[in-house]
Amino acid sequence: MIKVEKTQSSLKKCICEKCPSYTKCSKEKNEKLFCAKEVGKSSCEKEMNGCICGTCPIQKENFLLVGYYCINGSAEEIENKIGK
Repeated sequence: MIKVEKTQSSLKKCICEKCPSYTKCSKEKNEKLFCAKEVGKSSCEKEMNGCICGTCPIQKENFLLVGYYCINGSAEEIENKIGK
């Protein structure tokens, strides 16, 4: 089971704020690291304006295969939905 933890180390590596789908609302709420089980889907309205999850060191380190965690939920939530 995939579990990305919300740690200081992960937060430092997180590139969510550079994503074209990242919103002012998420910035104001200090939302990032959407792939982590403690965060998951954004509480802000999102549009698919591009995804850079594939270039994220956290995604690579954890062998994550999808993106748009801000819209779809954490890596763990997605894994549970697809039944791995």
